[in-house]
Amino acid sequence: MTDPWLTIGIEEEFQIVDASGQLKSHIDILVAAGEASLGEQLKPEMLQSAVELTTRICANIDEARAEIVRLRGACAALLQPAGLRIASAGTHPFSHWQEQQITEKERYKLLEEEMQDIVRELLIFGLHVHVGIPDAELRIEIMNEARYFLPHLLALSTSSPFWLTRVTGLKSYRSVIWSRFPRTGIPPEFSSADELSNYVELLVKTGSIDDGKKIWWDLRPHAFYPTLEFRICDAATRVEETVCLAALIQAICAKLVKLRRANLGFRKYQPGLINENKWRAIRHGLDGKLIDFGKQAEVPMRDLAVELLDFIDDVVDELGSRQAVSYVNVLLKEGTSADRQLKVFEETGHLHAVVDHVAAETIAGVPVSLPT
Repeated sequence: MTDPWLTIGIEEEFQIVDASGQLKSHIDILVAAGEASLGEQLKPEMLQSAVELTTRICANIDEARAEIVRLRGACAALLQPAGLRIASAGTHPFSHWQEQQITEKERYKLLEEEMQDIVRELLIFGLHVHVGIPDAELRIEIMNEARYFLPHLLALSTSSPFWLTRVTGLKSYRSVIWSRFPRTGIPPEFSSADELSNYVELLVKTGSIDDGKKIWWDLRPHAFYPTLEFRICDAATRVEETVCLAALIQAICAKLVKLRRANLGFRKYQPGLINENKWRAIRHGLDGKLIDFGKQAEVPMRDLAVELLDFIDDVVDELGSRQAVSYVNVLLKEGTSADRQLKVFEETGHLHAVVDHVAAETIAGVPVSLPT
């Protein structure tokens, strides 16, 4: 059943922080230093205190894990001479967006001109996972069905409980900041690749966007690559969290493909209903209840996480990802990054301690060295 085209590509956005825990504008120096060893895999983001690391196209989750470890270790090594660190979480606990510098790049300057403070406030960090599905019609069909699982993935990835020195009371405040952008959120259902293409063409023709990359849904068929891109997740702090989320996403796609081949479709739900669950994931993470629309009842997210593992159980061995997805059980025991950050703050009373905790977890078990 497993297809070689169910490839994995991962994009991780990291904070660049100094010894005191403050965000530091350093991307130009970092990109220059990393050009020889990482090339296009190290990229600037909108703000100069952020960096994006992108894996190669990976055939399986073991390749993806090796890439994540290599990239995190190399980036950390590149930052060490300046006394800087990478930290992976959806928001920074106390740095202010007003103090950040926008990267000197034409695309970012145009976005700032178009969206003003909406762009300037974008001090958030996410995890994007691509799954290769070359057939355009199948990509649309899997997108329509996979939307249901977006709140579950968000609940498992929550890592942004703080904003501008405040305990927000939410587990994913990044989702709130990101929702201010246009063309975000749960995507609508499309009946075909042509319908999506016509939608994009209309927006381009009317001057709303210049290409499909400016459609920033939580899940989208990529504008230029034959992939489904899952964009719902907060930045994952630990390596194994990134690996687990990527493995879950690949397995969800594989299971939905398997069902379709057996003429067993997965029920599709309206974006408004899925948004009810997304809000619950934003607010409570693993500690809340989501709606089981089939049962028309609330179910604890922790139970749904176990149900998700059951749902994909018959594909993970073929994918070679059983160990990776089983990390869900660690999250159920120890909490998500948001839970762990809140615990550190409760114990210490210091947001700087939270940054130190996140930075330490970001490279835990990672050899900090440049590729040879």
